[in-house]
Amino acid sequence: MHSISRRRIVGAGLAAAPFAPALAQPAANWPSRPVRLIVPYAAGGPSDILARAVQAPLQAALGQPIVVENRPGGGAIIGTETAARAEDGHTFLVADSPHTIIPAVQPRVPYDPANDFRPITLFGAVSMVLMVNPALPARSLAEFIASAKARPDAVTFGSSGVGSLTHLLPEWLGLITGAKFTTVPYRGSGPALLDVVAGQINAIFSSTLSAAGPLRDNQVRPLAVAAPSRIPALPEVPTMREGGVDLVCGNWWGVLAPRSTPRQVAARLESALGEAIDHPSVRDRFAALGIEARPRGAAPFAELLSAEFATWARVARDAGVSVQ
Repeated sequence: MHSISRRRIVGAGLAAAPFAPALAQPAANWPSRPVRLIVPYAAGGPSDILARAVQAPLQAALGQPIVVENRPGGGAIIGTETAARAEDGHTFLVADSPHTIIPAVQPRVPYDPANDFRPITLFGAVSMVLMVNPALPARSLAEFIASAKARPDAVTFGSSGVGSLTHLLPEWLGLITGAKFTTVPYRGSGPALLDVVAGQINAIFSSTLSAAGPLRDNQVRPLAVAAPSRIPALPEVPTMREGGVDLVCGNWWGVLAPRSTPRQVAARLESALGEAIDHPSVRDRFAALGIEARPRGAAPFAELLSAEFATWARVARDAGVSVQ
């Protein structure tokens, strides 16, 4: 099973698509019609839930209807391409961390994830947690790594598919520690998590959002949090760094604009999203989901994107992961 995740990366670069000419629309007159937020996943998932949480306060801030449009397919590629090609100044993308993974593992996509978009703001984040089946003897990160080293490839990780965040995290853990794991791809993280609960596989990297039920019912044992510091949802669980592994990673959500979007319009949307994310209804909704609200603005979001593009390119290259 591990052999699927050990392929060479084919094609390190992506050709940047030509930028459309900037729209000549003063920010004072924007928006002049409904604003469209494209979610490149099916309805009901985290990206969709968070987009709809900011929908009403963002509408109040902009004075125009906010339309959340689901465009699933191709592992987020279909919806993302739709947003990249939009030239109406009113269409934007709700992106998450897979946006920065795609160019590292896919040799060809019909847009340039780094250069076809302008960052608007990060608005939410959640830490990833290493979770195991409670029957597994390991009760700490150190014991888990030791057991994997003692039995190379015998410890199994579930993932939501080859080249996904939940696939690359075990690869990254292996690169840091020298342990060798077997990654088992599923059609989504939900089925993978169910098999961890059932004892069919040993472990998974998941978030407190996705694994809220199993965590509450003690159906999984959290060993370590891939966060800079302990998180409120699991205050008793140490960080990866506390366990001697320098690995920090979470899933994040943010809004990107097509590169053709005028800077004044992008700045107006950034300001309005900041207001929306700070709204008490949004903060309460995010807190209930275990999401940290982060209205950080365009500049910090751009720094995060740059760092993540580099990180995942390195991890995918060193682990030999690609999607054919």
